[in-house]
This record gives sequence, C-alpha cells and structure tokens, in this order.
Amino acid sequence: MPSKSQVYCFRASYDIKLDKSTLPPWLSVDENWLGYRIQTLPWIVDVAKVLDLLVIDDSIEEWIFYLENLGLKEVTPVCCEEFFTDSLYS
Repeated sequence: MPSKSQVYCFRASYDIKLDKSTLPPWLSVDENWLGYRIQTLPWIVDVAKVLDLLVIDDSIEEWIFYLENLGLKEVTPVCCEEFFTDSLYS
C-alpha cells in the first residue's frame, strides 16, 4: 500500500490566465487578491498515484516543479494554517 499523501498549500501569481477546467482533479485552485491559491487533495492524489496518473514524490519541491510545469508562475509554499485562515476573510 502506498504511503498517504499530505495536504500542501501554495500561492502563485496572476501572470497567466489559468483555465481551471483543464486542471487535474487532485488540485483545488481558487483566487484572491494575492493570486492563485492552490491546495493538493491527498485523497485524490493517492488514487491518482495508484492508477499511475500522477508520478510525483510527496514533497514541496516536487509539487512546485509540477505546478510550474502546468504553467503557474512564482509558486510559493504557504503554511496550510495561514492558507485556510486567509480563506475566512476572502
């Protein structure tokens, strides 16, 4: 049984126009005044890994590389506590 993935939270700039409908289901992407807000969904990540739809190590560096390959710019990890606190005010 593969190890369970964890939630990672990121912020990315608005430098690109992102078509959210083309994003994979293991990412949740919203927007606020700071830019794009990205969260990994570990319950979907784990299934995607088992099905070989996603080949990624569960690390911040790998996720940043992956997100940048999707076209996102200035991807920065964010403490998930801060990420969810921000959503209370947006």
